[in-house]
Amino acid sequence: MEIVEEVDLVLFSVSLTDYDEFYVDSEGCRINKMLASRKLMENVVTHATFANKNFLLVLDKFDLFEKKVGQAPLTRCDWFQDFNIEVLPCSSASVGQYAFHYIAVKFKRLFDSITTGKLYVSPVTVLGADSVEEALKYGREIIKWEEEKFTVDYSDDEWSSSSF
Repeated sequence: MEIVEEVDLVLFSVSLTDYDEFYVDSEGCRINKMLASRKLMENVVTHATFANKNFLLVLDKFDLFEKKVGQAPLTRCDWFQDFNIEVLPCSSASVGQYAFHYIAVKFKRLFDSITTGKLYVSPVTVLGADSVEEALKYGREIIKWEEEKFTVDYSDDEWSSSSF
């Protein structure tokens, strides 16, 4: 466990396209993959090893998700039953962007309810290797911000955990 003590940021990846996909567990139960990811995240975040650590949630397959969410409603996942496409906040946002933001907020609320660390969120596309590099670059920036936070006297209000 000594190795983990020096960890400044934990990366956790979730596939956006999993919201309507299922697998069958060892007991024969059909499990929604997004709900399984949520449960895994809860287990990791609340594990003593990662207590109060900051996380970067990488929401993967954004490009595929944008196409899919127009064809398969997000409400196919029980966790997303309150998603309402009719309340799109602005006309310039696509359904995919709005749905991404909605999912990011769901994970942020979950995270905030179980730990005192901060959750940052980054989208990643399947076909864009650059997007993975951008997410990792973002992770390095988060670490740098947190280090600077302790060397410069700023109020907590100046450090946002909203990054999506």
